[in-house]
Amino acid sequence: MKFKCNQSGNTIEFFQEHEIAEMRKHGGYTEVVEAPVVVQEAAPVKSTKKSKVTADETSIDGDDSNS
Repeated sequence: MKFKCNQSGNTIEFFQEHEIAEMRKHGGYTEVVEAPVVVQEAAPVKSTKKSKVTADETSIDGDDSNS
């Protein structure tokens, strides 16, 4: 468990149960509760719109497709 010093803001981590229990009683430190990180993947964007080459544009190949 991690604890933050109320005066300096420094954090310290303890692993043994008796140390964690004592730090929870200590008035000069506050237990840091870390929320689990949830990662959501974005849904793929599907496009049904097809673009057309207009009269003043040329295609990727360099051809004027409107001639």
